[in-house]
Amino acid sequence: MLVDNGKMTQAFTRINEIKDSFKTEGDQFITDLTQILNTFEGETKDILMSQKIGSVDSQDTKTLAYFVGTQIPNLIDGLAKLLEANRTTVVDTDKKLSEAITPGNN
Repeated sequence: MLVDNGKMTQAFTRINEIKDSFKTEGDQFITDLTQILNTFEGETKDILMSQKIGSVDSQDTKTLAYFVGTQIPNLIDGLAKLLEANRTTVVDTDKKLSEAITPGNN
């Protein structure tokens, strides 16, 4: 009734594309940063790399790699799912309302 399903579906698809793109770019950022930092030596660099930067697909929630490669894409994914759930709710509610006011359904 109030939702343009096509546009909402397109928005859902586009947000998912953005999520995938952000994951790819985030992983590339970590790869590039790692390559640059690997030109340095010393304990500080080693600690920085292992405990703060991490590596692509890191599961350590305290690392930059986890933040840009997992957390942000997950947040974007949550936005897409919320949008789709809202669209579905509006469509379902509209259908139920139309059925309720259709003559002969009472």
